[in-house]
Amino acid sequence: MTEIPTWWLVLSGLFFFMNTLLFLAGIVVAIAMVRLLKDLNPKIAALEKSTQELITKVQAVAERVEEVAESVRNTVQSVGGNAKHVAGSAELVAATASRQFEKVSPIVTGVLTAMKIMRAVQDMRSARSAKKDKAKKKKSGLAVFKR
Repeated sequence: MTEIPTWWLVLSGLFFFMNTLLFLAGIVVAIAMVRLLKDLNPKIAALEKSTQELITKVQAVAERVEEVAESVRNTVQSVGGNAKHVAGSAELVAATASRQFEKVSPIVTGVLTAMKIMRAVQDMRSARSAKKDKAKKKKSGLAVFKR
C-alpha cells in the first residue's frame, strides 16, 4: 500500500486545530448571545407593553376624533339647514316688501314731487319778499339822504 504524504498529514492537522479553535469560539459567541438575549428579554417585554399602551391610546384618540368629526358634521348640517331656512325667509320678506313698495311707489313719488313743488313755491315767495325788502330799504335809504 501507499503511504499518506507528510504534507497531507500536516495540512490535516492544521485543519483539525483550526476547526477546534473555531468550534470553541462559536461556543463562546453562543454563550455571549444567550446572556445578551436574557438581558434584552425584559426590555423587549417592556417595549412590547408600552407599544400596546400606545396603540390603545392612539385608538382612543382616533375614536374621539371620529366622534368630534361626526359632531362637527351634524353641526354643519344643522347650521346649513338653518342658514338655508333663514335665507329663504329673507328672500320671502324681500319679495313681499318689493311687492308692497311697488304698490306704494306711485304715492311716494307723488308726495316727493309735491314736496319739491312746495319748496319751489316757498323759494319763489321768499325771493319776492327779499326783493320787496330790498326795494323798501332802497327807498328808505333815499329818504334819509333827502332830508
